[in-house]
Amino acid sequence: MRIVNPLYDRAFKILMENEKIAQKIISVIIEKEVVSLELRPQEVIITDKKRNFPILRYDFKAVIRTEEEGDQVVLIEVQKSKYPDPIIRFRKYLASNYMKTEKVEDGAKALPIITIYFLGYNLPEYDTPAVIVNNCVIDATTKEPIEYKNEFVKLLTHPSYILQVERLPKQRKTKLEKLLSLFDQAKKTSDDFILDIDNDYSENLSDFGFVINHLNRAAQDEDIILELQLEEEVEKEFERLESLEKVVEKLDLEIQTKDQELQTKDQELQSKDKKLIESASEMKKLGIDIKKIAEITGLSMNVVEKL
Repeated sequence: MRIVNPLYDRAFKILMENEKIAQKIISVIIEKEVVSLELRPQEVIITDKKRNFPILRYDFKAVIRTEEEGDQVVLIEVQKSKYPDPIIRFRKYLASNYMKTEKVEDGAKALPIITIYFLGYNLPEYDTPAVIVNNCVIDATTKEPIEYKNEFVKLLTHPSYILQVERLPKQRKTKLEKLLSLFDQAKKTSDDFILDIDNDYSENLSDFGFVINHLNRAAQDEDIILELQLEEEVEKEFERLESLEKVVEKLDLEIQTKDQELQTKDQELQSKDKKLIESASEMKKLGIDIKKIAEITGLSMNVVEKL
């Protein structure tokens, strides 16, 4: 079965803008029941000013249910990046979410935030497909953990889920690993924006059948394929520019090194010339013949005469 590659923006958009699918994906990631999900108005594409290359971002208002706290309204921020070093942009858009409030009867209320990052590259320090970062509360005097988090803590800190789709193990046992199998780049076809998953592979993903079918239908849509082809062309151009930039940076560095070497040599020559002139001047004061001074110092007769 062929499906569109969710690491591509157009395919990821197909996933996250389907409420049922987004609800399923988020519930598997955070391991909590997502009762309802609402995609909030937002800028979907965020561009890098240097290369005008996008990072995809979605903001959801969700109701999640836990046994301990019942139903809770939260903001869920989902971001995806295929390329490294988007940290400043991730922080920028996270900051904008911290500024958002919900209207209530007596004014405005801030909501807890959960962040989810889909990465198309590896963080070298974490050899695992998924990392959860969830700050704990610790008594500063006894160093003992405190289980309860009040509103102050909840609204000023947030849990994060970092997903590395290229870190998938061969055996996918957990629901999250099986979900991330839909991003398995080892299944790419001759067209990188299409993944080919066989029947056995599909059977192992029975929990995500409707997600697979959705991605499979997209793989048969000519308009979507055209958009993915265009996106791939942009990516290849991006990679070409990246390579050119590295070559230019290397040449610039070599030129700077050569310039520094020439400046050093020039300074050394100037220093040497200065010492020769000083020596020639002293010899001239001692009455030594100008021609002899020129031979000893290597200076021209004209230079020696002017001293």
